[in-house]
Amino acid sequence: MKLILVAAICAFVFLICFLIDTLFKLIFPKSRLEKSKQVVRPPRRSAVIGVILTFAGAAMLVKLLPEKSDVLFLIGSIVAVIFGVILLCTYFSIAIYYDDEGFLYKAWGHGKKEFRYSQIKGQRSLLTRGGVNTILFVGDEEINLYSAMQNLNAFLSKAFFKWCAAKGIDPDTVENNPRMATYFPDPDDTPAQD
Repeated sequence: MKLILVAAICAFVFLICFLIDTLFKLIFPKSRLEKSKQVVRPPRRSAVIGVILTFAGAAMLVKLLPEKSDVLFLIGSIVAVIFGVILLCTYFSIAIYYDDEGFLYKAWGHGKKEFRYSQIKGQRSLLTRGGVNTILFVGDEEINLYSAMQNLNAFLSKAFFKWCAAKGIDPDTVENNPRMATYFPDPDDTPAQD
């Protein structure tokens, strides 16, 4: 009898989640680019670590709350849940959707902004202990990217060739380093063409 009750509660929760998801899709429809299969996202490991931290912290809270146990352990569980939720929110809120015409940059706190490849002004890359960090200057925006992101080089390569075509530049004349995720010249060296 308990298993049937648990299964019914789970089915009800999934039904509610499905209805809320459907409602959000109706209220906030996706743009043309968000339907694209070509997307740059943070590394999957951040989502996996976020899930592990959230569930491990929540499980420890459920176990610890009825008992009066160590306060330090309780605080550690709360911190694990907070960091897990932050990692999950970051993973699902940062993305670059792209196609042959342009790209859409979506970030937590910045909203969604659509750009054309011709709006790219340049790029700066920096080698750090964690990998290559790069800033893509587009219009008045600075898009921070790092080498661990999924599909980053595919996006930068496509953006580079589309940028060259839009600006009328021969790709062989531009100095780049794909191993360092550097495709575009420094924005200070980029000729002012529109």
